[in-house]
Amino acid sequence: MLRMRSIVTIGLVMLIMLAGCAPAAPAEQAAAPAQPAAAEGVTTITWLTLDWNGVQDVIDVFEAENPDINVEAEMVPFNSLFEQIQVRLGAGATDPDVLSVDVPLVTGYGLRGWLLPVGDVFTEDEKADWLEAAMAAGMYEGELIAPPVNTSTNFLFYNADLFARAGITPPTEEERWTFEYIAEIAPQLTFDDDGDGVTDVWGFTWEQTNRIYQLQPMPEGLGGDAIGPDGLTVDGVINSQPWIDAFTYYSRMFNEWKAAPPDDTVPAPDLFAAGKLSMFIAGPWNINRYIREEVPFAWGVSRHPYFENGEIVTPTGSWHIGVNAKSDEPEAATRFVRWLTTGKGAETWWRIGSGDFPAQKSVLALFNTDEQFAEPPMSYFKMAADEATVNPVPRGLSPGFLEYEQILQNTFTDIRTGADVEEALNLAVERINSEMVKYTR
Repeated sequence: MLRMRSIVTIGLVMLIMLAGCAPAAPAEQAAAPAQPAAAEGVTTITWLTLDWNGVQDVIDVFEAENPDINVEAEMVPFNSLFEQIQVRLGAGATDPDVLSVDVPLVTGYGLRGWLLPVGDVFTEDEKADWLEAAMAAGMYEGELIAPPVNTSTNFLFYNADLFARAGITPPTEEERWTFEYIAEIAPQLTFDDDGDGVTDVWGFTWEQTNRIYQLQPMPEGLGGDAIGPDGLTVDGVINSQPWIDAFTYYSRMFNEWKAAPPDDTVPAPDLFAAGKLSMFIAGPWNINRYIREEVPFAWGVSRHPYFENGEIVTPTGSWHIGVNAKSDEPEAATRFVRWLTTGKGAETWWRIGSGDFPAQKSVLALFNTDEQFAEPPMSYFKMAADEATVNPVPRGLSPGFLEYEQILQNTFTDIRTGADVEEALNLAVERINSEMVKYTR
């Protein structure tokens, strides 16, 4: 996943990715006065992460509890994070000591030996507190190398005013519509307000129109898989009948039913906020935005859709964290990782840091005990916390996930803009196969 974009305030969840700052150059460091972290008995570690809101606030809490450890955050933009990890750890650098890990990349980092196994530092109770799917996603060859920080889910947002205009009753908070029913009503929720032949209000779309994270539940719900069990095989998988059927539906939504905008230049969350989108599948990080912006229409959410004869599947996977296997300070780095992913540290990250839903059952339970989540729209967070436990299926684990995802992004874009579904998926197989060869040598 690739996954995008939440900011967590107290009791709220939303991710924001901003451009970050680089560490000071060596010459500047030499000229600077001695810092408290350099004092005797204080160990300094570096954490390479996204420029999330609240990172330093969370670090301050950790340092107050662990005065012998100083954490320096290197915060960078989304794409730069992956690039820096590839370059620095690929070169055997001892820093960063700790790195934020997007969950589909765990396998690739494990294959390269970049992350230190840390399973032994956690108690059985701490491990049991993680959602099972989240813990499994942080494993490589039986070793825990990337403990989970967050999890995620998606559901259906809708504009109740536009539903009223179309004379259609919106779903209840606990209702789960089928994709077939959405296809039936989406054209009725698509409007050309001035009759000029140009759509002004769209009926339906996905927040991430070309990302496997949000689209994967469709073929998986029809019995398909994301990738072969070896993490490399795609022939017979992403061009199987479930994929063809799922992405034929996807294509028809844009090209035949014309209920979804084929151009995603304006992101779906922005279209929705402007009253130009009747419903879309999206992450709960959008709830906080619409509350904050006080969008001028009635809106709500319901459970993630599924195909009528298929299985309910929800997307999952988010951010994990790991220790650089070459770190000069593995003990201090591991203490920080353990703190951030368990107990008070995990709750602190949820409350004042930035992330998606917590991966810890004990923190998720707070949605059921805190009164601020009793009524809509705040109660949508409680529903989302429950939805995160409903058949969550992570993205395929593969050492070549970056290549796999990028090729599929291009494939989904082609299908969205009219390419033949089966031909596009077969071409994706050829392209991914050519990239996976390097992982079989």
